[in-house]
Amino acid sequence: MSNIVPLKLRPHLISFLMTEMQGESKSFAGYRCKIVNIPGHSFVGSFLLEHLQKIDYPVKNIQTFNIFLDVKATSRKKYVSKGNFYKVESLGKSYVYLPERFANTVNNIFEQHFRNSFFHFVDARVENKVLVTTAILAFIDKYDLFEANVTQPQLRKMYYRMKTEGLCHSLQNNLRRK
Repeated sequence: MSNIVPLKLRPHLISFLMTEMQGESKSFAGYRCKIVNIPGHSFVGSFLLEHLQKIDYPVKNIQTFNIFLDVKATSRKKYVSKGNFYKVESLGKSYVYLPERFANTVNNIFEQHFRNSFFHFVDARVENKVLVTTAILAFIDKYDLFEANVTQPQLRKMYYRMKTEGLCHSLQNNLRRK
């Protein structure tokens, strides 16, 4: 069993993930879209499975989402409260969604991966005597980040900040957005 979970990601993450993750075109709520498969045993898949909520109808306004995750193995049982009664629901046979606070966490997980990939991409080229600006522009071009309004000065600042603070700084602190 699987569920298609609509998710709103930051625009630059969409460009990055569409290049790095495998997906296929499917029809969802009357729209053709690319759906990325997330196995339930993966880190992100297990996080999603833990936090999915059951709803009684499919998501109506899918235009507000920009990625759809096909989460496998959602047939796990979950206790759902109805007044004073509890019943066991199989999420594999239900419509589900991810509450906003958990969607932000998923964004931050993907953001951390994006930043680490960016840093290693640029740093490897800099060690091979490529200018930082040239390396950053190659990264922007590879992931089509101009479409997401990502600029070379923004990424340059992030690169030098990560080089100074270290790659794991954001694991101990909040992610900086600018």
